[in-house]
Amino acid sequence: MIIYIYDIKTLQIIASPYAKEYKVFREKPNDFYPAWDNENHLGSSIMFQNPIIIDNQIREKTRQELILIDGKLSLLQSGEYIENGSLIKVEAPKEFLKPSWDKELRTWYESATFEEYEETLRKEITNKTTELLKIQAAGFGDIRLEEEIRVLREKHMEITHSMALGGI
Repeated sequence: MIIYIYDIKTLQIIASPYAKEYKVFREKPNDFYPAWDNENHLGSSIMFQNPIIIDNQIREKTRQELILIDGKLSLLQSGEYIENGSLIKVEAPKEFLKPSWDKELRTWYESATFEEYEETLRKEITNKTTELLKIQAAGFGDIRLEEEIRVLREKHMEITHSMALGGI
């Protein structure tokens, strides 16, 4: 197996000797890398792309560490921003059909068109009505489902009325 020897100060791989097992390397690292120095080197059986040393252990940096320590802002996801050295996550409102994140304003906005919203409501009404009809055909009722359908129909009426008037 290949052993990766890291320089503790630079976190660069400075050697990659071969050892039968990592345990064998750990017992006598100088046999595999004569310049081995416990103060300046760390060995690993893993080659890390973005190494970090915490408590004398080497590991891969997390996405958050890459953003906060290395400034890799391209890794920020929708709803995330940095404030006072912390990564802040803002969840998209659940009522949005197509939430979009404005990085400058740090806020979510609805990007669905009236037509997309109306189509989604129409499909949801159809699905819930079909579900209710199946329940009723079995000889039962579902007051909760009936109420959901009523609310969806009211929303649909508001949207189609707004569309007819030329939008909000």
